[in-house]
Amino acid sequence: MKTVIFGCGKIAKRIAKGFSFVEGNELVGFASRDVEKAKSYAEEFNTPLYGNYDFFLNNNDIDAVYLATYNLNHYELIKKCLEHHKHVICEKPMLSDIDENNELFDLAKNNNCLLMEAMKAVFLPINIKVKQMIKDGIIGEVKYIEASFIRGPRHPEDHWIYDLKTGGALKDLGSYCAAIMNFMTDVKPNVIYKYSNNTDKLADTITEINVDYDGINGHLLVSNEITGDSSLNIYGTNGYIKIPEFWKVGKGYYVVNGERFELNEEMKNDFYYEIQHFTNLVNNKIYTDVTAQRNKWLADGHAEASDWTDAQVRNNTYRI
Repeated sequence: MKTVIFGCGKIAKRIAKGFSFVEGNELVGFASRDVEKAKSYAEEFNTPLYGNYDFFLNNNDIDAVYLATYNLNHYELIKKCLEHHKHVICEKPMLSDIDENNELFDLAKNNNCLLMEAMKAVFLPINIKVKQMIKDGIIGEVKYIEASFIRGPRHPEDHWIYDLKTGGALKDLGSYCAAIMNFMTDVKPNVIYKYSNNTDKLADTITEINVDYDGINGHLLVSNEITGDSSLNIYGTNGYIKIPEFWKVGKGYYVVNGERFELNEEMKNDFYYEIQHFTNLVNNKIYTDVTAQRNKWLADGHAEASDWTDAQVRNNTYRI
């Protein structure tokens, strides 16, 4: 299996490092509108190929694309990749429109391709460990879960993060929080309260959401304007679990009956685990089952919560 990274921003280098651990999938090149930049990335990571997007779309030796471009380009590039029969793993937030989401999953199904959002948090060993701890009742019955991602001011006013359609704290940061809460509870979320400071011209910089997970209270807080704690916290009748920066770490801790215990799980690279999962799905040709799983999720009514984020549709699609 041969994969190319589309987009040569800072995140592409971190993704490329993740590929160094992956089995069954070779990173063979970089694509960018700026071909010289793609060339410099290819030289840095010793890949044989570089070029613009069309160069790789028309290359029959390329099996898959890791899409790491600006959010605004996701829909167009995903569609082109699928039309050229390339499997796609796309950086979050994959799409901001539920109709576009449905259209591209249908296109993936019709072209026998895998379409997957790159939501790395749910593939990290520590978060898989925590989910098993919940099932095993280590902290008793879970009553409350909260996820926060707060990253203080760091963007100029004309940055895409403030674009009303594709930017905003909820889409950029909240997708991590929504995904991890959905993953831990495995329950359809029911939005109780939502506050967001977006205007008719600019995307939100602070969003807070209260959610009911069938009796488990949930709370999401994201901001790209203030400073504060970014973590996953799960509270049960006998104790609690805390994972700081849950989207990229291997360490955390839990407290049971007043006694603290450390969590220290494998962490090769935060992008490695999602790429390996994507690779395994493609190499085992089970991408049609992924689409079937997505259809079941929609049929169960989960799309009703898409007004807070359609992450519960996307992020429960590929976790088989």
